[in-house]
Amino acid sequence: MRTFKTCRSRSLPFRLLMILAGALLLLAAFAPGANADLLRFYDFEGPPTAPYPVGLNSDPPALEQGVGFTANLTTTGNAQYPPIRTSAELGLPENLPPGAGQNLHSLGIHRSGAGELNINMPFFSSTGIYDVTSVSFAVAANGNGFAFVQLTMSTDGGLTFNGIPGTPRQLIPNGPGTVLTFNVASGTTLNIPNLVLQLHFTGGQSNGVDLQNQIDNIQVNGTAVPEPTTFAGGLLGILGLCWFQRRRLIRGVRWRRT
Repeated sequence: MRTFKTCRSRSLPFRLLMILAGALLLLAAFAPGANADLLRFYDFEGPPTAPYPVGLNSDPPALEQGVGFTANLTTTGNAQYPPIRTSAELGLPENLPPGAGQNLHSLGIHRSGAGELNINMPFFSSTGIYDVTSVSFAVAANGNGFAFVQLTMSTDGGLTFNGIPGTPRQLIPNGPGTVLTFNVASGTTLNIPNLVLQLHFTGGQSNGVDLQNQIDNIQVNGTAVPEPTTFAGGLLGILGLCWFQRRRLIRGVRWRRT
């Protein structure tokens, strides 16, 4: 019996070591940083977002989906983009990520010469957790619509927008569908609690009612670093589990020795 008790007691450090190793593995899941993800995906599917004829929510397979991550459309002076200049058109087949749903609709644009189009995508968080590394989308042009697009950002919740270094405006080519991509240097959008990204379309060439542009499948890629409260909560939970298991094992050894 004495030998058995000694072996059981000597196994306690090994068990505690295993618990610690497991805790470290769990802690890694809470540690800041991750591989680049599809943070948002605006494919203009789903129920229309009033007053527009297409859905403006972020959809699968994005990391963030639903009405809490809705885009909005504005024009010159941050005024609401007139719904009369928009329509629901057939979806563009370009820039579809794996796991995307039905590709039925795209955002149609008419009367582009009446004013700029801004597609605003809010990325609000209490501490600024979003590290956006690229924004891409599919676009079609019939020769008399918007001529240019630029990726801009706001640090004040959408009141003012400025260009992003290294992401100059791009020419929108004519044709049935192409993909335009803006690459953003890592760290540019971090630590901005009131971040809003904007696709800024300019150079509209016609006030006609014909279909001039189609926009579809906006992908915003990057990393969402866990909030400090989430990280701290996970750490406290892991430490509590370790302490509980340690006390239980010690009580088990003492019980066997009696």
